[in-house]
Amino acid sequence: MLTRVQMAAVISFSILFNIPRYLDDRVVTKPDGSPAIAPTYIGSNGMFQIVYASFFYYIFTYFLPVIILAVMTYRHAILLLPSKLW
Repeated sequence: MLTRVQMAAVISFSILFNIPRYLDDRVVTKPDGSPAIAPTYIGSNGMFQIVYASFFYYIFTYFLPVIILAVMTYRHAILLLPSKLW
């Protein structure tokens, strides 16, 4: 049961965290009829780019996974230490 709750939390957070990515750009039609991508108001906002695209993106993509892996590896090593399975 706990695993399902954790999975639901991770999936929900992932969806909510990535919603601004879909609101960042829009598809427009060029005068020659070909599609192009143009920034929306959110995408062209400098504060959005600094806070979301730079700060939060790097924290949740790089730093948080490395910290979680380090903590899990440490805890695993502590659990294996008494059993001498090293």
